[in-house]
Amino acid sequence: MESAQYDLIGKAIADTRKNNGLTQLQVCAKMEHVVGMTQGRFSRLERGHWLPTAGQFEHIIRAIQCTEDQARELRYLAAQACERLTDAAC
Repeated sequence: MESAQYDLIGKAIADTRKNNGLTQLQVCAKMEHVVGMTQGRFSRLERGHWLPTAGQFEHIIRAIQCTEDQARELRYLAAQACERLTDAAC
């Protein structure tokens, strides 16, 4: 279950970034002030191998230049993943 949720969010972030014409390096340059956010970690996120904290997630949304609709969809996916992961832990 966890892997599927990570994959879903990672793919959505990658698709949004690409649709907005940005490379991973461009996104990471915009987030150089975010502790722990490297290109390698961002790549792991897009491949579904890592999830950011809520604060990092908000920085990512801004860095990939999301529209309001894109941001809402990404937040929804993140909330769903957190809910499913919490339920699975019970």
